[in-house]
Amino acid sequence: MDTPTSRTQLNVRISPQVAKLIDKKRIELSKQMGSTIPSRSDVLRLALGAYLNVDISEWEADGRKSRN
Repeated sequence: MDTPTSRTQLNVRISPQVAKLIDKKRIELSKQMGSTIPSRSDVLRLALGAYLNVDISEWEADGRKSRN
């Protein structure tokens, strides 16, 4: 049963070229977001939200990070 704190992990294999593009986007986003560099997972969450045309930010924050 899914609870508000449950998480499903999805493993995705990508080519080195796609990894480089994701890392390039991470650097671009870090300039917009401040000093923190978003993780690859953060970038993929943003991309999925755009693709699905929904704001998933409240559901999909990286649970490994501390929340202030």
